Amino acid sequence: MKSAPRIFIFGLAAMFALSSCGSEDVADSGSDTPGAVVSPAIWSLTGLPGPDDAQLKPILVVKIENNSIVRPQTGLDRADLIFEELVEGGATRFAAAYQSNIPDEVGPVRSVRHVDVSIAAPIADVFAFSGGAKRTMKYVGLELPTTMSQVREGAPGMNRKPGVSAPNNLFLDTKQMFSAVAEYDTPSSGFFVPSPISAAVPAPSSSATAAVVPAPVGKTVNTVEVAFSTLAKPNWKWNAADKLWMRSEGSNPFNNIDGSQFGTNNLVIIEIREVDAGYKGSTGGYVPRSVTSGSGRGWVLSNGKAVEVKWNKPTVVSQMELSDTNGNPFTMPTGRTWVELLPVETTGKYGFDGVAVAMSTPPQPAAVPERDEILTP
Repeated sequence: MKSAPRIFIFGLAAMFALSSCGSEDVADSGSDTPGAVVSPAIWSLTGLPGPDDAQLKPILVVKIENNSIVRPQTGLDRADLIFEELVEGGATRFAAAYQSNIPDEVGPVRSVRHVDVSIAAPIADVFAFSGGAKRTMKYVGLELPTTMSQVREGAPGMNRKPGVSAPNNLFLDTKQMFSAVAEYDTPSSGFFVPSPISAAVPAPSSSATAAVVPAPVGKTVNTVEVAFSTLAKPNWKWNAADKLWMRSEGSNPFNNIDGSQFGTNNLVIIEIREVDAGYKGSTGGYVPRSVTSGSGRGWVLSNGKAVEVKWNKPTVVSQMELSDTNGNPFTMPTGRTWVELLPVETTGKYGFDGVAVAMSTPPQPAAVPERDEILTP
């Protein structure tokens, strides 16, 4: 089963990286062809070494609850890439992407939002969520590739767990799910566009040379304070020994299911716009819609350093392009990544080491606005 957007994206990388379209040729970094340029065998979402067919392995995106009563969530610590987004009532939820280490169970699984389409469309073979508001489901039907499997409540693998209160009792059995959906062999180069230099590695016998753009030098940061609202205030602390950003919710460690504290190699902050989703939540309140198409400022925090970047996502289904402040392509560091989608024009705020980071230029909409976009009242 193929996803047209992912084939198109891979085709762009292939112009730089491939001399052949066979998966064995992609992984073979020891080609004897003079001047050959080949891709390394790496996982699509982390950039870490993987099997020869790593970039062909299926990518699963799951919508996961973040209410305090459901913590620790099941399977969240196995995700390669996690997005945190604002929902109604000032709370946040997660869209977690899996490829290199898919757990047997993930949950609790919750409902879809408009922004999840922008996350899943560029990368996912399978998108799992419980359901959604009528307006959002219409948007999902219009924007998601028809070749992507949507797994909702009632589908194989979606099970209500006894002894857990609804609506937080829906969990995904990934083995059961994958046995019921079509097989996938769609290549992906990830959510963030890799630069041509990182996507292509000269073979040992190649005499070709490339001008490598030096990585920007970041500033040292030990703590990151994030506020989506007065209710959702996660924070992160750099653990130099483990080389991980460790997450807390307020003063409480954000733990994994085994009791250890959650950590990630890379932390990304993307300054985004927030508009009205066009419908009310279950309690009758305003539902925010995070908009990730367009452009704006961001930060990539890795190895205890923070690097300012610019992001650009031309359409809902396209990958996100990163560049440094000089306009040079910026490639994400390898490893597991957490992305904070922060609506800085409304409630979203953040700071480094206790010092607030002021918004410089508001995030800008795409040349062609997202379908059915409604301005915030």
